[in-house]
Amino acid sequence: MIVGLVSNSRRDETRKVAHEVAVTMESCGLKVIPDWHEGDEVPDLLVVFGGDGTILGTARRCGHLNIPLLTINLGRVGFLAELEVHELSQYLPQIINREYRLENRMMLRITARRGDDIIFQSEALNEATVLRQGIARMIRLQVLMDSRPVARYVADGLICATPTGSTAYSLSAGGPVVMPDAQLMVLTPVCPYVPALKPLVMDANCTLTIVPETEKVVLTVDGQDTVALSPGDEVKIGPSPYHISLVKLKEHSILEVLSRKLQL
Repeated sequence: MIVGLVSNSRRDETRKVAHEVAVTMESCGLKVIPDWHEGDEVPDLLVVFGGDGTILGTARRCGHLNIPLLTINLGRVGFLAELEVHELSQYLPQIINREYRLENRMMLRITARRGDDIIFQSEALNEATVLRQGIARMIRLQVLMDSRPVARYVADGLICATPTGSTAYSLSAGGPVVMPDAQLMVLTPVCPYVPALKPLVMDANCTLTIVPETEKVVLTVDGQDTVALSPGDEVKIGPSPYHISLVKLKEHSILEVLSRKLQL
């Protein structure tokens, strides 16, 4: 079994923990790639150490490789993490024997066009957001579903979330919690001028198009990549051909995770 380790290299604590885990796994007969990067030998399992940002970045880079991810929380909240770091030794025998299940999570593909040119394309595990930039006024966004007009939103922005992302920014904006293995997209307005415009739950196979009609608008993917948009640009959001397989060692629901992480 080949195991790749991915960690937030900017944090000394994370690097130290990853090194200790590498030594332990190697002593159990596993082949370990301590600082795995795309282009290295493709492992049977990627162990990701860090917070949700590190996990999201790894998922977006590696979705096309179809490598299962075991996520270890070394951040503040860690909604996406399966284990806390102190639990790893307890579950190590199950990991070595592959006594775990895999939970597939859908991803989004986001493409921004300006006329005939593609100005941005990326995958997202959590969400794509189209938001006002800086302290600009509310923005106007036209939304179409499979080329059919849905609504014109006057708001601070829109969030298009996957089920995984339904517990992130979308939840903070009033969106619903969706079971993580569902095949759905959630469109949540951010501070809409008309409060009656509530979140929409859509089939994952549809294509959503968001067209800004005002200046000072930005597209952000998973809180990591940002591109400035101009009026008339088209942001198309649909299902990615890739998915992420998360290693599950515990039997707990997303509602239990929310209650524990948010201390409800």
